[in-house]
Amino acid sequence: MRVSAVTAITCDVPLPRPIIMGEIRFDSREYVIVRIETDAGISGIGFGMTRSSPVASIVERSLAPHLMGTDPLLTEAHWESLYYRNLPMGQRGMFMRALSAVDIALWDLKARAAGLPLWQLIGGARTRVPISVAGGYPASDRTLADLAAEMKDYAGRGFRMVKIAAGELAQDTARLTAARQALGDAFALSYDAHWAWRDLLSVVPVVRRWQPLDLAFVEDPYPSEFVELSVRLRAETGVRLALGEDGVGRWSFRELLERQQPDILRIDATVMGGISEAVKVCALSSTLGVPVLPHVFPEIHQHLGAAFPGVLAVEMTDPGYETESLYRLFRRWVVVADGEMVAPSEPGLGVELDEDAVERYALRRGTA
Repeated sequence: MRVSAVTAITCDVPLPRPIIMGEIRFDSREYVIVRIETDAGISGIGFGMTRSSPVASIVERSLAPHLMGTDPLLTEAHWESLYYRNLPMGQRGMFMRALSAVDIALWDLKARAAGLPLWQLIGGARTRVPISVAGGYPASDRTLADLAAEMKDYAGRGFRMVKIAAGELAQDTARLTAARQALGDAFALSYDAHWAWRDLLSVVPVVRRWQPLDLAFVEDPYPSEFVELSVRLRAETGVRLALGEDGVGRWSFRELLERQQPDILRIDATVMGGISEAVKVCALSSTLGVPVLPHVFPEIHQHLGAAFPGVLAVEMTDPGYETESLYRLFRRWVVVADGEMVAPSEPGLGVELDEDAVERYALRRGTA
């Protein structure tokens, strides 16, 4: 079996309302879809966010030519070759997003060829995985009552872990209080700062006031250039930290685990280097007893959750609240029951693209 074609498609899927996270604003979500085909008729797909960068072009120019005519089942060899061939322009950012999408497509293809769901191919720990639902996104027309109603909705449908997105720090004590009151004490409540904080002076007094709310964790309080502030924040407030969502490559995660010692490790297979790197980092984290919580993309990360007991939960946003729009590109998506994700039984990723939707939202496509 040999690779016969590699296709990269960029899709821009609009949101019904803008998502605002501090200084970051999204009016739509842009994704790259990679399909790898073989002369045996078996294919695989990979995908991820582009963050408005030319990920598809990197796939076409820097990755696809090295895959043509090769054995797609040699996933480790391909990762090493593609990574090191591109060292002068790789290792970070948009290149790793491109490599991630290609690697995920290769693993989907490999699992399909084996006739196994991906989670069984890479591990095999359980068939149902807890869900951590990410919501509570602020908007100018959303009140505390709206936030409370959203939290009660999640609780009523069996979700036991809920995370709300940061708004203005001065307003977030009231928002977290409303969320806690709506959920009750039996639910894990956490807070995603989206790298919005820049100092300790203005942040520490506020976070100290959150202690009675019993937060499970605060996620990514500072951007990577302020790495030491996260450690000091925990020391001064006692808050547990979830870090690593933007990490790439096993090497950066080793450093993060050593220097910042997160209470929960955040990973994203669509950013860090694909399934190949995610498996390695899950193993690395397990040696330290640090639980892993992947960043959205439940279509992919449900397989990590089903494969490895060290994965705390699978994160997802609820389609009804339209904060992510990737689900619109699928005909068959993930299965949720009683607040848990049901591991797929179909070979590969277990999801099916809606080709009409992909065509409708496509901006550009290229094929090698």
